[in-house]
Amino acid sequence: MVRKVSRRYRLEGKVLNIIMRSKDGVVQTDLYKMLNISSREGSRICLKLESWGLIKREKVLHKERWTYKLYSTRRVPKIDSLKGSPCFACPHFNRSCASGSAISPERCELLDKWILTMGVGGADVEVKEAVASREET
Repeated sequence: MVRKVSRRYRLEGKVLNIIMRSKDGVVQTDLYKMLNISSREGSRICLKLESWGLIKREKVLHKERWTYKLYSTRRVPKIDSLKGSPCFACPHFNRSCASGSAISPERCELLDKWILTMGVGGADVEVKEAVASREET
């Protein structure tokens, strides 16, 4: 399945990355300015990330205005977090899997499934079965 990566999807990733790397949180209005996006678009992205449990928002008074301070509910990944990744068992790894190609991490359903289940035991995802079903198609 080929999936186009939207501008909104890329922005969500940038927002999450900025929030995850901040030690003391990020003021939501400052985030909009950093990314040069409207408050409407930024607010929708933040609400979406909050609904997914990736960030938490805390109402604060900043420069005499009410806004939210954003905190990550996850930490920046470490190399140990790759344990159990389906990429290492994939026959396309180091061959045809590359960003922008027909087979890429951005379009990999197997990788998406593993990432989404990481918090609840992603390392236990049956990689061999998934890779076998991928080879059949």
